[in-house]
Amino acid sequence: MAVEEMATQAMATRAMARMRAGGNLQYGGLLHHCGVLALALAVIAGGAACSSDPKPAAAKDAGKTDTGGQDASDGGATDTDVLTDTEGELPDVEDIDDTADTAEEILVDVEEIEQDVPVAEVDTQPVDTAQCGTATDCAGVLTLQPCQEAICDLGMCKPVPKPYPSCCNSAACNDKDECTQDSCDAATAQCVNKVDPNCCSGKLTLLKTGFEAGGFDGLKAVEGPTNGSVLWHPTEHRAHSGTGSLYFGNECYSYDTSASLEDGCKPKAGLEPAAVQTSLVSPDYVLPAGSTAHLVFWLWLDAEPPYTSSFSAGTCKPTCPQGSSCVVVNGAAQCLVEKDVLSVAVVEAAKTTPLFWSTQIGKTTAGTWKRVALDVSAWAGKTIKLQWQFQTGTGIKNTYEGIYLDDVVIETVCTQLVCDPNTTCKDDGNACTTEGCVPYSNGNGGVGACLFDKVPGCCAQDSECDDANTCTVDTCSNGQCQSKPDASKPNCCKQTVSLYDGFDAGNIEGWTAQQQNSTQVGWHAVPTGGVTGGALAFSDQSGDSYADPELTGDAGPKGLVCSAPLTLKQGSVYNLLTFQLKLETEWSGYPSKDYKNPPVDGLPKYDWFTVQVMEQGAAKVVWSSDLVYGTTGGLWQPVTVPLDAWQGKTVQLCLGFDAADANKNDFAGPMVDELALKVACSKQACYLDSECDGLTCATCQKAICDPGVGCGCQAVVGCCLKDSECDDGNICTTDSCKTSACVHDPVPDCTP
Repeated sequence: MAVEEMATQAMATRAMARMRAGGNLQYGGLLHHCGVLALALAVIAGGAACSSDPKPAAAKDAGKTDTGGQDASDGGATDTDVLTDTEGELPDVEDIDDTADTAEEILVDVEEIEQDVPVAEVDTQPVDTAQCGTATDCAGVLTLQPCQEAICDLGMCKPVPKPYPSCCNSAACNDKDECTQDSCDAATAQCVNKVDPNCCSGKLTLLKTGFEAGGFDGLKAVEGPTNGSVLWHPTEHRAHSGTGSLYFGNECYSYDTSASLEDGCKPKAGLEPAAVQTSLVSPDYVLPAGSTAHLVFWLWLDAEPPYTSSFSAGTCKPTCPQGSSCVVVNGAAQCLVEKDVLSVAVVEAAKTTPLFWSTQIGKTTAGTWKRVALDVSAWAGKTIKLQWQFQTGTGIKNTYEGIYLDDVVIETVCTQLVCDPNTTCKDDGNACTTEGCVPYSNGNGGVGACLFDKVPGCCAQDSECDDANTCTVDTCSNGQCQSKPDASKPNCCKQTVSLYDGFDAGNIEGWTAQQQNSTQVGWHAVPTGGVTGGALAFSDQSGDSYADPELTGDAGPKGLVCSAPLTLKQGSVYNLLTFQLKLETEWSGYPSKDYKNPPVDGLPKYDWFTVQVMEQGAAKVVWSSDLVYGTTGGLWQPVTVPLDAWQGKTVQLCLGFDAADANKNDFAGPMVDELALKVACSKQACYLDSECDGLTCATCQKAICDPGVGCGCQAVVGCCLKDSECDDGNICTTDSCKTSACVHDPVPDCTP
């Protein structure tokens, strides 16, 4: 190694030693951020290697004179002066000889420094220790997501997103092409830019919002002076898609100014309801000259009914203008201007031109979302605003819910998407959309545009299923989004039991028996016979049978017993109903393979036990004794019923039994014990082999439930496919496989 190189290396080593001795260093009055190697070079080069000054080093040094270890720009400070400890003077810094001529002398100096620095005096405060010189040095240093890579930034390893087409989210996939649908495939961390075959060059989208961010997205509300708390505001109460929409109303979900939460949403005594009026106005938009353009939005509307609901409809000539109705008043037909009407208009050069009135749809969307499409091509080449306007005129009959807007789009329309009733809209190639010609509400002859509606819940990839809940794993399976609790994040879920009943109190307090047709047989608590203590049973008072001699023919005992209303837990959890079941019926003793209920198609099910969920008076069977082939053989068997579909909803849990006829009812019937509604953080793929009956398995295999995996096929013991599988090793038998079973026929006069 050349002496100059040795000297450079030694100076670098000396700089490192100074860093160990003094903690964070300053050089030339600047806090050092360059890492150990850069510091060493700074010491050697007189400060040129690291600086906050953006000028090149040559420019900085211009006009300076070497002063024998001093920097003219630093006021004559020496190397020893500028290398200072931020907490104080460097230990033994006066012993450092910066004028050594040879590498050997420098190396000796360094060794002396390292020996002179006591361990106890080393500053343990964090220092700008360099982790890297290049990105290669960062390999394995950081924990990276699939969409990230590591770089070396000022000596420190940092994670950064990989360049396109890699992605961490869909925002990184915007290719600035209006005619592509940009998304990030979470499974591969790669951008998917799917070309829309129905798009055209130069397509312009002026506004596209679903109000998911909780704002107005450029729209401005102008409220009337008497509106009070009846205002436009973002809400998650209703939405056409996503979770948000824009709502006009108050916190009581009406547009009655006299109602408030403080008064239980009832009109406040002495406060007269006032008329409300509002305008929702867009920014200025310049429609491209020569273009076809439209406004499309989804509307949910509940307002005072039209006059025709309280007056007889009349025939007016000429016909009544938009916003009014023709009714018969005092025997004469006349046009009455409707109250509580929503209108949509174009405002251009202070001129307002209405395009739509809610009277066109009967002033209500009848509890559903309705799309409104309006042609604004007549204003091509002009600057316009879009305006939604609503006014009641009076404070009377304002207790209706109001207005919701969602999925608002103002855009130009590609020529191939202009349509009429005779047009077949071209498939956009997306399996999750339906296409059709939507006529403009202000158009002529059914002229409109081909629009593509997303099928609710449909998906093509996992990234479309993000529910914004970090406690769930969101996937797209068979075109449907599924969000399941993330088992790797136990803190997201706490297991609890929200209902338990062992029926040991001798009554069914908290439960209500209903739909019972017998005075002798029904649901009741029995003091003994349970798993431990009492149980819930459907039987006569003795508990021996469910036979009722007063019922004959086609009438058999039946009944339902239901819990009090319960609100199931919502979030990254599973709601599971569990209980112990002992069931003795006329199916007891039947081979499970012969179970068919009803025995004859068209007849009711016999001796049928069910678990039902009742929501708003409507019951749905979620589990039945079909899954245990009508009986547990008089033994207690655990049952688990998933209730995922009712998460966050208020329901009643019901147990039912129906004998269906008066015959063969001298069995003990159903008994239930240890019933619990659990909030669980995981659930099994299946619980009973019978849940897998729909699985097709090969000959000599049967469908079984593997709780950790799901349904699968298992070999049947004793089943065969060919004669060779039946050899019993006995020369005095003829071994054969018949109807999948081994047969061993004796050989006449055979001696083993």
